Amino acid sequence: MRTTPLLPALLLLAGVPGLEAQTEYHARIGAVGASNLLRDVIVNEITVRQSIAPMIALGGSLPIGARGHRIGLEATVSSGKFHGSESGADTDLGTLRTGTLLVNLEGPLYRAFRWRVGLGGLQYWPPDRDGIFTSGGTTRLLAGAGIDYRRPVLSRWDLMTSARYDFHRFSTEELERRGFSQTQGVSRVSLSLGLSRSIR
Repeated sequence: MRTTPLLPALLLLAGVPGLEAQTEYHARIGAVGASNLLRDVIVNEITVRQSIAPMIALGGSLPIGARGHRIGLEATVSSGKFHGSESGADTDLGTLRTGTLLVNLEGPLYRAFRWRVGLGGLQYWPPDRDGIFTSGGTTRLLAGAGIDYRRPVLSRWDLMTSARYDFHRFSTEELERRGFSQTQGVSRVSLSLGLSRSIR
C-alpha cells in the first residue's frame, strides 16, 4: 500500500519521453498587412495606416489528446513604415514595430492542412513619442486564426506555409486624451513560409 501514492508520479515520469518525442518547433518569415489604425473626419478625412511589413514568427507546441490536437505558443515581430494621410497628402511617420504573443490551439483540417485559433496580446513600439504615440506605445488584446500547410522535406523537418488573420481594437493614451473615446478595429493578414521540426 505504501507504493500507491507514488503511482501518479511514476505514470507522469513514464509519459515524459513520449511527450518530448512529439514536441514541435517552427520558424517562419513572411509579410503582414493591416487596416487603418485611425480614421476620422473632422474637416477632412484623416487616416493613419501601416505599410505591408516583413515579419518573423517563432513557435512551439505540445500534443493534447489523441486526435491530433496541439497547444502552443507563437511569437511574431514585424517592422515597417507607417504614414498619415489628410486630403490626399501622405506624411511619412517613420518605422513602427509590433510584437505579438498568442496561446494557440490547433488541429487537423484536411490532409496536410491544419487549423489554428489563438488569443494573446499585441504590443506597438513607435519610433518616437510623437503624434498618436506621444504617450508611448500601447498593448492590445489580440485574437487570431489561421491555416497551416505542411509538407515533409526531411525525416524530422516539414516545409510550413501559413496564412493568418488577427483582430484587435486600437487606441492610445494620446488619442483618449484628445477625446477619441472609441477604439478602432484593426484587421491584420499575414502570409509566411518556414520550417517546422519535430523532436522525436
